[in-house]
Amino acid sequence: MFSVIIPLYNKENSIGNTVQSVLNQSFADFEIVIVNDGSTDNSLEVVQQINDSRIRIIDKSNGGVSSARNYGIKNAEKEWIAFLDGDDLWEIDHLKTISELIEKYPEDKVFCTSFIRSNQKFPANQNYSIKVIANYFDEAINYHFFWTSIAVVKKEVFNQVGNFKEFLHRGEDLDLWARIGQVYRFIKSNRVTAIYVQDSENKLSFTNYNINNSFISNIEFKNKTQKEKKYLRSLLRNRLKSAIVSKNLDIIKFILTKYKFKIFF
Repeated sequence: MFSVIIPLYNKENSIGNTVQSVLNQSFADFEIVIVNDGSTDNSLEVVQQINDSRIRIIDKSNGGVSSARNYGIKNAEKEWIAFLDGDDLWEIDHLKTISELIEKYPEDKVFCTSFIRSNQKFPANQNYSIKVIANYFDEAINYHFFWTSIAVVKKEVFNQVGNFKEFLHRGEDLDLWARIGQVYRFIKSNRVTAIYVQDSENKLSFTNYNINNSFISNIEFKNKTQKEKKYLRSLLRNRLKSAIVSKNLDIIKFILTKYKFKIFF
């Protein structure tokens, strides 16, 4: 049922726990496609030592996380694509929760659960309610509810909206979710089934990427609905605020120069 796509680049301290969190799933109909994106540490050796027939390791030269995810999608053998980053963790019933959503909403093709960050406490009383999000932009303007490690998308969706844009090194997920949101509704379980690990190795920071290769620098307002424009303006304002707080003059100048009044109107 599920192809779990895990991009792998220099995560030797994390990848073992990540893969084990998938192998521990109560729902067992899945394959794990680990895309080794030219790792230079011992990441590959770590996953090679895990003995399970559901694991497939495919190698490619380093091209970035979008390239790795796309390669995983291309090589996936199952109908549903589940994403998991190489340092994040799933709770035991993550895939079971998604499978129940798919059964309940058989006409839909885009699903997710909920997550917490590794510095947060797991909720004592789980919320099992389901939210049908008819318009992605209405929800996403408030918070990034569709995070990569909880996202599950039917493989055919990518044939319609395209894959991750490989030239984007920051915000590549937001770009894809927005394209999906132009076509599909999202079914979300409020149950927390994943943990975003914040302090793992090899995290991309705002200080080591080229803004020209970010979603923020490639936003287009032409031919967008009013709700899309409102969402995009919100992203730009939030990025501008964070740049002001961090005193990143290059990003402040870039945003104000390129987008001018579009940030506010």
